[in-house]
Amino acid sequence: MQSFLKKTVYAGLTLFALGSLAAVNTTTANAKKHVTTKRVAKKVKKGKHTKKQTKVTVAYYKVHFAENAAYAKSNGVVSIMNKPGKLGNAKVVANKATMRRLAKSKLPENVFHVYGMAKTNTGLYYAHVVTLGGKYRGWIYAGKNDFQYNLDNITKNTGISATRTLRYGANPRNVNVKILDKLWTYPKFSRYNARVVSHKKASYINDDFVVESAVYNTRGWLYYYVQDTKKKSVNGWIYSGSTTARNAKKDTKNKKTPAKTPTDNKQTQTNTTTTTPTPSTYNLVFKYNGNFVSTKVVNLSDLSVNGTPVVTPDSIAKFIPSNYQITTDANAINTDGPIVNGGTAIINLNAVPATRLTIAIKQKDTGALLTPSSDLVTTLNEAGQDLLNQKLVLNGQSINSNAVKSILTNRNLLSIDQSKLSTSGAGSLQFVGVDTTAIDASNPTVTLYYK
Repeated sequence: MQSFLKKTVYAGLTLFALGSLAAVNTTTANAKKHVTTKRVAKKVKKGKHTKKQTKVTVAYYKVHFAENAAYAKSNGVVSIMNKPGKLGNAKVVANKATMRRLAKSKLPENVFHVYGMAKTNTGLYYAHVVTLGGKYRGWIYAGKNDFQYNLDNITKNTGISATRTLRYGANPRNVNVKILDKLWTYPKFSRYNARVVSHKKASYINDDFVVESAVYNTRGWLYYYVQDTKKKSVNGWIYSGSTTARNAKKDTKNKKTPAKTPTDNKQTQTNTTTTTPTPSTYNLVFKYNGNFVSTKVVNLSDLSVNGTPVVTPDSIAKFIPSNYQITTDANAINTDGPIVNGGTAIINLNAVPATRLTIAIKQKDTGALLTPSSDLVTTLNEAGQDLLNQKLVLNGQSINSNAVKSILTNRNLLSIDQSKLSTSGAGSLQFVGVDTTAIDASNPTVTLYYK
């Protein structure tokens, strides 16, 4: 299923190279970021007593949010500008009156997706935003706190505040439906990348679907996540009003066949029968960025705290899949009602960031492992530290090639002179890609390919 959607860092950095490997450990989250800088000088009229004005410097940053945590609502107090407001000649994109209207709106298309950040040399932060409907795009003041990894850090009572575009609804159990419209990858206007599924509508519109989950959008409209009963690759989200119920499967789980009780004396056998008690169970469904990870069926007694079953981070800690941790937002745990037999909770997870990293360099054509020189090892370690600081290396997850390339660009590692590698010949080798195999938590390694 697709749905919605922080922070363990080791202190210190250990740099080493064994053969062709460079390894790094995490340092503090306040490590220096590598950003682009734009300087704009304010125009100052010359005069006898005119003071020299400080040049405004703006540094631009990428942001790193979970897919369900990249959204914000207008607070109705600040306009959106076409550039960070302290830069000269900034123009209004959406004025305060418009922002007040958006603040009161419950339409999902009026929620903002936050996809960039800027900081001035005076310590002011701005968010790069666009409404999910695409009508308004620009920069808005967000206070004096760094929110690069967490929108909840935005200063209160500034231009925007973090919000969620969806909330879980009670899951209709064992319900088959007929759909009347096309499927979406996410409910419309709930994600910046929500779109119609790639399958042609005609290929599935007449099929039967089973409802696997339900959510409400900001307007309170109910959406179902449905799965084609015959074509496992066909699934997606649809507005509940665009479905019609087929046959609801009858619940036969309480019908049990009595078990005969054994006896020691065959001559005195009786027809006495008893039923074998079945433990009460509960379903824990784990998801990462809206995608299904696993389901764990547990006994209610395993969730008991002081005699009462509860679903909390502590009570389910031992059931969380390896290399994941529960998110810390308000939608981390979603239940379909009281914690009773047959109930379900959907738990949103974050992947656990790697806290150490080994970088290996290989020649693309031959697959040969290359040995970097000592000064190149230092630069590779710095690039690896950037990956860790930005939490781009997640245990059990594939690494993003574009993110790696961006960091290598900042460290001038897209091209490496052969004199710094265990290769013969003049000239240099060019970066051509990265091994995207899922990161092994026991030996987190990023392999770079050069040609």
